[in-house]
Amino acid sequence: MGIDRETFHQGKASGFLKSVTVVQTEGEFATMMQQFKADKYMSKRLKLSGFIKTKAVSGFCGFWMRVDDALHDILQFDNMSDRPIIGDTEWNHYSIVLDVLENSAVIAFGVLLSGSGKVWIDGLQFEAVDTKVPTTNMDFMCELLDEPMNLSFEE
Repeated sequence: MGIDRETFHQGKASGFLKSVTVVQTEGEFATMMQQFKADKYMSKRLKLSGFIKTKAVSGFCGFWMRVDDALHDILQFDNMSDRPIIGDTEWNHYSIVLDVLENSAVIAFGVLLSGSGKVWIDGLQFEAVDTKVPTTNMDFMCELLDEPMNLSFEE
């Protein structure tokens, strides 16, 4: 990962993340990230947006953002895995929208690369948006069973 002063969308540089080894295990990924205090955006809907360009991405890549409480429990999360960026793409604008709840403490964000390839990012920005803007929060609760099953291992 680093700064690229030859490939950029605006200004004079972009950030990049690239695979340097052959991916051995499905699900391996790398990330370039930052985190900051949630105080400024408390009780607001926050939009992370910016530009992404890719080359030969075999798994997927995208922005990600997570809102945690003071105990490091995840309150909100999106990694764009439901709208993956793959292959070769030119500069495109992408965004993530999450609610920063009253008990939020930390906002973490970045870009991730799963599999091989290279991804560039540029022009990232944060802005509070109206609650009419839908969130992109991934709802993990919908994937859970309503109750335990096959506890005797007979089925």
